[in-house]
Amino acid sequence: MAAGKQDTRQKMINMMYLVFIAMLALNISKEVLATLGLINDNIDQATQDLIVDSEDKYDKFSVNEQNAYYKVAAARTPKIKLVADEYYNYIEGLKSTLINSDEHGYMIERTNAKTKEKDSIMDYQIMDKSYTLDSLFFAGNQYANEGHAFIEHYTSFRQKMLQQLDSLILDDAKRVEDNPDLSSSGFNFNAIETLLSERFAYSDSVLNRDGKSLPYLDYHFKGFPLIASLSKFTKIQSDIRYVENKVLENLLSTIGENEVGLNTYQTLLETTKPSYFTGQVVDAAVVMGKKDADFRPDDEELFINNRRLAKGRDYVVERGVVKLNYTPNTAGTLNLTGKLFFNRDGQEQTVDVAQQISVVNPPKDAIISADRMRKLYVGLPNDLSISIPSVAQNTLSVTTDPSHGSIRRDGAKWLAVPNKSRIGQTMEIRVSGVINGKVESMRPQTFKVKNLPPAFGSIIVNNLKKTGGEFPAGAIKRGIVTADYGDDFDYDVEVKVTQFQVKIGSSPSRTIMSNRLSDIGSSIDAARSGTEIKIFDIKAEISSLGTPLSVPRVSDFYLTVR
Repeated sequence: MAAGKQDTRQKMINMMYLVFIAMLALNISKEVLATLGLINDNIDQATQDLIVDSEDKYDKFSVNEQNAYYKVAAARTPKIKLVADEYYNYIEGLKSTLINSDEHGYMIERTNAKTKEKDSIMDYQIMDKSYTLDSLFFAGNQYANEGHAFIEHYTSFRQKMLQQLDSLILDDAKRVEDNPDLSSSGFNFNAIETLLSERFAYSDSVLNRDGKSLPYLDYHFKGFPLIASLSKFTKIQSDIRYVENKVLENLLSTIGENEVGLNTYQTLLETTKPSYFTGQVVDAAVVMGKKDADFRPDDEELFINNRRLAKGRDYVVERGVVKLNYTPNTAGTLNLTGKLFFNRDGQEQTVDVAQQISVVNPPKDAIISADRMRKLYVGLPNDLSISIPSVAQNTLSVTTDPSHGSIRRDGAKWLAVPNKSRIGQTMEIRVSGVINGKVESMRPQTFKVKNLPPAFGSIIVNNLKKTGGEFPAGAIKRGIVTADYGDDFDYDVEVKVTQFQVKIGSSPSRTIMSNRLSDIGSSIDAARSGTEIKIFDIKAEISSLGTPLSVPRVSDFYLTVR
């Protein structure tokens, strides 16, 4: 615009130009706000997946709490969960406070132009103000009470988690101190300490892009749009669950290594079965670390529960082993102790014997495990591993109530298919087997029945699968809308998209009765660079056991015309 005196017409043109620039900036801002909302939702979904995975790990500790390798960790992991839950729920409370500051909770109602159906969605495009969070965290140039509380929670989480890990190591050391024959579990949390330092780094002041030091909350939150602050809170929740999951993963990995690396340097007890029923002969054998047919002690002094065993009656020495021939009358633990004496070069040498034998009553329960994370999905052949201790597999019979579903043998496993009517309920499985020559029925066991989980929506463009991004209009037009369950779903199923909704820019949404974007090719050709294309309300199904099954939900995704 030229300098100097301007006539009324030129002033009007200048004013219209400024209004146009302001409107353009406003549109860009709304797109940025919507994008932040999408990022917030994606992070939240990934966090939910972490929560599910961690719950499965917690279940593993709980189920194995009596196992010597898991015992210390199983007693400590509930406290680790408490620390993570406390901080996660505090952040969730902050998010709820911010969202509820709007009388409608920032929700808007929309109407499907074709079906006239109504629903509600979060309107991230109006979350452009900062005063709600500013008034919560700040009082003038100082932190408000809630600001101080936020800093306290943020900085104490790292310390609380490290305290739990230090306590776990001390618990393990106390276990070894109380039982000198046991070895340390070898827990090492150096990687977790590094992770906590990286994801929960804190400094009272932060240097901004202008080289000016700002207080921590001023730098991260003051004056930011509401959706930006919500996204940061969601990221913190993700970091909480990520650290929690890594702690559990570290524990399980260490325990797994210990289970494999068993200490076998002392005398061993060799048995023909893992446990004995009352009334059965215990035919266990005491052997050296290396079995040798020339092994023969000069004398033996053996006890079971402090009762001296008689050679020839309770045990014999033959073929390099001390073989027991002892019949217990009650269930429980038999403590086999004593010494083996050897005369070597005129000197008497001894080897201590310290073993335990488990004696149990005949079983009343079968062991059933769902190979698919102990959950049964409707319409799918769920793998089950079923056994009864000390009972031959070929004598087992497995059934269920027809109203619950069906179950059949598949090689060494069983396949359970629950009925759709059992969603949210349980499927009861009954097992019987031959014990001591008679068919014995075990007590029935129940498993939760779940519907298929949501699938992930994506598009195949130029032979590449994408969940969003910028593409030329021609490439988008050739795109195929698809869906899958990702690598974490234990079933190998193929998801087929049958229809979807598409919205190009501000134009009304359309229903496409296929999986091809080419069906609206002309509309895509007319879209300008920067136009956002939303793919949503995706309908899909899988084929299982010859019957199509509808996928409950498929995630939406966005494309942008380049």
